[in-house]
Amino acid sequence: MKVPHAEDERVRLGEVGVDSGQLLVIDPCYLEDWDHQRSYPQACLVTEAGIGGQLDYAPGRPGLGVAFRSGFGDGVYPVWATVRDFGPWGRRVVRVEIDLLGDEEDL
Repeated sequence: MKVPHAEDERVRLGEVGVDSGQLLVIDPCYLEDWDHQRSYPQACLVTEAGIGGQLDYAPGRPGLGVAFRSGFGDGVYPVWATVRDFGPWGRRVVRVEIDLLGDEEDL
């Protein structure tokens, strides 16, 4: 685990809703080509086979996205960013965290 820099700031970005028991990290420009019949089943296969994994552009070309199981299933989960100032390049997101545990009291 990376040690945070003293100047890092943790910022709440919002919440993500889950209705399929899984989440996907993907560049939004690829959503235009996202097809429920073609790609949603790929994400399901990856999460059903384990905790999650890689989605490929085509066989042997990784990088389309990463699908994973969402904690204890459906719900609404907070999304946090670690932000760092890189001087002339400005503030940049260096890490994103999704709290998939939720309220431990509910377990």
